Amino acid sequence: MDGLDRFMGCMFGGAVGDALGFVIEFDDLKTIHKKYGLYGLRTVLKSAKNGNKSLISDDTQLALFTADGMLWADHDGLEPSDGLYRAYMRWYYTQTERIIHPEQEKWMKRQPHEVDFDYDIMGEEALFARRSPGKTCLTSLASGKKLTRQEPLNHSCGSSTVMRAAPIGLFYAGDPEKAFAVGCQAASLTHGSPEAYLSTATLSAMIASLAAGKDISAALGGALRILQADPEGTPLMKTILRAVDEAVTDRNPVRSMKKLGLGKKADEALALAVYCVLKTG
Repeated sequence: MDGLDRFMGCMFGGAVGDALGFVIEFDDLKTIHKKYGLYGLRTVLKSAKNGNKSLISDDTQLALFTADGMLWADHDGLEPSDGLYRAYMRWYYTQTERIIHPEQEKWMKRQPHEVDFDYDIMGEEALFARRSPGKTCLTSLASGKKLTRQEPLNHSCGSSTVMRAAPIGLFYAGDPEKAFAVGCQAASLTHGSPEAYLSTATLSAMIASLAAGKDISAALGGALRILQADPEGTPLMKTILRAVDEAVTDRNPVRSMKKLGLGKKADEALALAVYCVLKTG
């Protein structure tokens, strides 16, 4: 694969995974088996309410706005966190039709970076659909503050930060250290727990290596070395190493995954993803 193949595969794969999982997000295993059989849900479902198409989830929406923020920052010479904040306020508007500060109204219009890259994210009707957006994301952005790791608004560790992180890793393909730092900033704009921002940073670093052609073992090892240097990184390190340990055992996967959590928290979501990709190859 070339770079574009990897970029497209990452974004499209993420959207397909979100669409697959969105309809069973709040179901337990017993309910999934009852609805879809012993092997669970095996295909992306179409929605009659959505023109017989599958759904673009809130996480896919945020991933696209993350990509928009990275391109915005690069094009206009902004700090990455400034571009991401502007883009997330755009997403907030699609969900609420509210503008927090009057000067942000101009952000809702098509920007020079969109003209140059030939897209119009606020012109995409599907991105205005409400797909159970996370309350933490909404309340953080409603505060009107550009939050940071040092000045958080909450201690939330929800998994939506990890779900939107892929474009950061792609943007910094081959530079996992930079991807880690910006992943941290991106998550901190809405979530104040180390579990949230360090999980997002770690996944961003992994994707930066994968996008440059590294295999999963090298990508994971490199990301863990960066994480290890962070003063708050030890708990997440232990969680990920537990996932690696489970992946090399012969234990029933359902039992292994239950040990790692339900994926509602960012660290659990990352650990489960690492487990699945190592277990299945």
